[in-house]
Order: sequence, then C-alpha cells, then structure tokens
Amino acid sequence: MVPLLLIGVVLLVVGLVVWFVLRRDQGEEISTESHGAFAMSYRGYRMDQVDEVLDRLHAQVRANDDELAALRGEVPLVDPPALLEPSPPPTSQLDAAPAAPDAAPLPDTPAAADASPTPEAPAAPAQPRRRYRRIDLLVVAAYLALATYLAWPLLSQAATHYLWLGVQDQQAFEWLYGTTAHNVENLDNLLFSDRQNYPAGVNLMGQASMLGLSLPMLPITELIGAPWTFALIEWLGLALTASGWYWLFARRLGVSQGAAAAGGLIVGFSPAMMSHANGHPNFVAQFLVPVIIDRTLALQEAHGRRAAIRGGLVLGLLVAWQIFIGEEVLLLAAIGMAVAGLVMAVQRRLRVVPMLPGVAIGAAVTLLITAGPLWWQFRGPQSYTEIWHPPAGNDLASLWSMATLSWGSDVTTAGELALNRTEENAFFGIGLWVIVLAGLVALRRRPIVRALGVLIFVTVWLSLGSEIAWKGNVAGIPSLWALVEHLPVVENVLPTRFTLITVPAMAAVVALAMDAIVRLASRGGYAAAGRLAALGALGLALAQIVPTPMSVHERPAVPELFTDGLWRDYVTTGSVLAVPAPWIGDCRALEWQAAAGMDFPLVGGYFVGPNGNPDRGGIYGPPPTPFATWLSTVAERGEVQQPTAHELTEYRHELEGARVDLVVLPPRPEEEILREAVEMVLGPGIETGGVVLWDLDPDSSPVGD
Repeated sequence: MVPLLLIGVVLLVVGLVVWFVLRRDQGEEISTESHGAFAMSYRGYRMDQVDEVLDRLHAQVRANDDELAALRGEVPLVDPPALLEPSPPPTSQLDAAPAAPDAAPLPDTPAAADASPTPEAPAAPAQPRRRYRRIDLLVVAAYLALATYLAWPLLSQAATHYLWLGVQDQQAFEWLYGTTAHNVENLDNLLFSDRQNYPAGVNLMGQASMLGLSLPMLPITELIGAPWTFALIEWLGLALTASGWYWLFARRLGVSQGAAAAGGLIVGFSPAMMSHANGHPNFVAQFLVPVIIDRTLALQEAHGRRAAIRGGLVLGLLVAWQIFIGEEVLLLAAIGMAVAGLVMAVQRRLRVVPMLPGVAIGAAVTLLITAGPLWWQFRGPQSYTEIWHPPAGNDLASLWSMATLSWGSDVTTAGELALNRTEENAFFGIGLWVIVLAGLVALRRRPIVRALGVLIFVTVWLSLGSEIAWKGNVAGIPSLWALVEHLPVVENVLPTRFTLITVPAMAAVVALAMDAIVRLASRGGYAAAGRLAALGALGLALAQIVPTPMSVHERPAVPELFTDGLWRDYVTTGSVLAVPAPWIGDCRALEWQAAAGMDFPLVGGYFVGPNGNPDRGGIYGPPPTPFATWLSTVAERGEVQQPTAHELTEYRHELEGARVDLVVLPPRPEEEILREAVEMVLGPGIETGGVVLWDLDPDSSPVGD
C-alpha cells in the first residue's frame, strides 16, 4: 500500500509539473478572467452572448490545434484503442452554453449542426453521435473480469455459502426472490405474501422486493434456486453499474474512453458499492441511474412533439423500472440531479424549459405503471408510513479512512466508524480526495465542475447526519441534515447513504482531471508524459480504495425434516414456528422454506411491517409477542424460569392465533435450554428429521400439556 501511494504521489507531481509548463508556454483556453477581453459595465455586451462567442471560439481553436497536431504527426487523426487516448475535440455537452433567443445555436447543441455560422466567429463542428469501438468492449470486459474476481467466493459456492458481513440480508433477499417465483407459480398477488409473518403476511412493495429484476431472473430462480439469482444479480450489478457510468461519462462529459473508464471503475467498485455488496443487491444494481440521467438531459434536445413524446416515454419506462428495482436509489439519484441541475441552470448551462414537456410525459408514464403498486405500498395490507432508524450519519473520520473490503484496511477501525459492514458509504481515502480537490481547483472555470463541487459538498454534509461526530464523539458542528430529516419520504433515508451521490460526482471530477492532463500534454508533444501523469493520478486516487473479494461463510445445514419432505406429516393448513422465531439475527428458517418449495408459512420473520400502533410506524419483524419474546430472552440469557399459569395460557393462545401446526428447534448452541423452555409450555418434544419438534396439528397427533 505504501509503495503504491508513493508511486501515485510521484506520478502526480510529474503530471502537475508537465501541466504547469504546458500551461505557461501555450495556455489551455481563452478565458475572460485571464485575458480581459470583455469588461463588466452597465453598458456593453450581454454576458450570455459573450460566453457564447468565447465557447465557440474555444471549440474552434481546440479543433484547429488537434488538426494541426495530427498533420504534424504529433497525434493520430483517429484515436487508437488505448487506455488513455485523448477524446475528440468537442468539449463536454454539459459545459455548452444554451443558445440565447437572438444568438446562433452552439456547436455542442443538436441544433448547431444545421445552423449557419455567424459573421462574428466560425462555427465549430457539431458533436457527432458517439460510436462504439473496440475499447468500449474491452472496458466492459475488464469490469466483468474484476466483478468476477471480487464475487467469485460467492459465485463459486452460492448454494452452500453466504455473505457473512451482511447480517442476514442475503437470506432476506433470497426469500424475496423465492416468494416472487412462488407467487407466479400459484398466480398469487405479486405485491403480497403470507409466507412470513403468518397469518398477517408481508407487504412486498414495502420491502426491497426488486420485482424489476426478480421477475426477469425468474428462470434462474426456478431452475437452480434463489441463492444463484442473488449471486448473479450481485455480480452483474457491479459490472453493469460501472459500465453504465463509463457510458455516461464518455457520452456527456466529452472525455476520452480511458478517463471515462477510470470514472466508471471508481463508481462501480467503490468502497460504498462493495460494502452494499455484502447483502444489498438493490444498491449494487444501479445500472439504470446513468441511463436515466442521460435520457433526462436528452430532453433538452427533443425538438418537436414526436421527439418530446418519445423521449418522455423512454424516460418514464426507465424510472418505473428503477422503482421496481430500488426506490431509495432512485430518490438519491433524483436529489443529486436536482442539486447539480440547479447549479447548472443558475449558470445558464441547463435549459430547463425545453425539458418540461418530456418530463411531464415521463411522469405520466411512470405514474400509470406504478400508481397501483405504490398505493399498495403505502395504503395496502401490512403497510407502514415510516420506519425509525438509529442515528446513522457518516463519521467525519470515515471520509478519508479505509473500508473493510479494501486492500490493507484495518477491519476493526472500519467497523467502528460505520453503522455496520453494509453501510460503509464513505471511506474515500486520502488519495481520492487529493485528486478530486485538485481537479475542482484546476478546472473550476468549467460550469460542470462547479456543479460537481457543490454536489460533493452538499451530499457529504448531508451524510454526516443530525449529530456530526469524530471517531464516535459528537463534534458540535451544525448539521445540514437537520433541515431535511423530517421531510416526507426523505425521512426514511439513512443520511449515511447520501455519499452514494458523492461517489459518482467525485468519479466525474477524476475523469475530467485525467482527460485534461492528457489533452494538455498531447498538445505540447508530451503525450506519453501526460498519460503517465494521468495514470499516476488514477493510482493515487485508487491507492486506498482497491477492493478485496467478498467474504463468505458456510450456510447452516437444512434439517432433513425439510429436505426430505417429512414436515408434510405434521403441517396441514397451519404454519411453522422456529425456536426462536426468525428475525434479523437468525433467518435460517427462511432456508427451510426454500428447501420445501415455499409450501408452508412461517411465524415471524425478517421483513419491514407496521408496529401495531395507530401511527402505523414501521419496524423490522412483527410486533413483539409474549411467547416469541420469552424464547429470545431465554436464548440470550442462557437460563429459564418456570412460566406462571397466566403466562402459559398467554403463550398457548398466541400459538393458536398464529395457527401453528409445528414448532421446530434446530441444532444450535442454546438447544438444551431452549428445549427445556418449550417443554414447560408444550410438553415433551420429538426428535426426528435432525430437529426437535412439537406437533400441534389436531389432524396429526395432539401434544400433551
């Protein structure tokens, strides 16, 4: 780690020296601040027209410089498929100024291609439609290879192992995938299930059910099982998310494929992504977000009714699909787009008005598709209004520390700075901050860079939560989160997750900085030095965030009672109660269901549902019940006291209300004390099928008192 960091620093210094020399000798761009060509006054030129002329002149100068360099043999006319080859001359589409009503269209806007050049300045070539080349395939293949390496411990043994850093989240998602398959097979409601929390059931729209992926992956679930569905979504989620951001950066930032590939690498395999890969596939599968951003920006270019309808229809379908993959990811993306879009609009670099018809059409399409499911989520059976979370802001120290799944990290320290191992959403490392801050300063005149800087600042501050802390100690710094924490919908978001917005913004700055270094060096005849400096900058950025493979543990064996179908002798129309009942800390009973084809329901479970109070607040699992609470206490304390007569009656009524046919105690460290406790209530148990069971089905054999 230290040698890599030193190499990155050396290469960065070399790159900065080259940059300074080239900038001093040639200069990068025509700037109003440096050249003083236009002065501010109450009488003079309109500043938007001035900016327009300067942008066109800048683009033309860059095009002429590149053409001259190519004729001299300094750079090729066509970029070869090299990692750090400079991109075509046109600047970022996001930096292009909007055309004023009385001005000619800009070269970076779609209308520019058909516009005639004005007398004031020659028109630069229009931005061509981006063509896919061999380098694009190589980049995607590299992402897939890296994702394979990182996910291989899971991919190679999905049926026998699970991710141990994610508490029981993997089992919960596998249950959701299995439930989707069960509902399809039985033509049941895809938005509800009684397989957990019997008999009340579970509102599946209130969970991270991921219908947008579980339905397309249904053949996998049916053929080889939900664990493989989970593993494949994790694997493809990492690679496709990186690929999506690579595509967006190359398309909208106007950077080279190499710079865009670096940006996609940072987003798709960031510490935050690898942390959520421990059990949150809904956050890993973010591949639609860059496409939604691109289609939203494209609405500026939608000329005419047909274009607006077509663009709005595509956007609406994409947003609806993302809702069925992960609503929280969509919400975070929308917040990020709103903040960056506001800054760009203030700078007159985003044309909002032309976007409105397409946005309205997209909203209508999304609402048409999702209105029913969303009503079910918030007003249907077992719905809830909000869910309480413990204070979950990022610790200040985590912003530049190393995450658990990073090479050379201190696992203990990382764990102390985060809510849990699946919520290490910051952990950017010092190197990445150095490159990002340097890029923000060096490229500060670019509107898109200013917007990215504001976005980084706002989202990082929001992520610190209501009580800003330094290594666990409250620092007493005012919180930005306090202004929004009670807003509808936003209140359900963990503040630590706002850095999921920060990551793509930082990656974009890195891509822009790398591209700028290569371009400057290439114009001065130092192409090799520029690429070396860009690689050094990338190495420094990645020095502390290089990911490590996922960590897995062996799954507990499913008892023969369920693998051999013996449970059918004891369960008719009722449910099964595991001892203790399944919850966030122990979900092995969900795997029993999977082995039995989801053919019996469970009491309790790991889900989000109403707390049973009039406010309809959400909690994890069912509201506490006397018998389930008593068993959990016994397991935790390792001791049991004889229940009173009233408690015995209460426990038995609880079992009758849940229609329990079978109580099952699997092998576990607390087996003896738990068996003693259950026998105080239900009498002697039966040892069969690898478990101790109590048969409560009157149609089978009664259990004595």
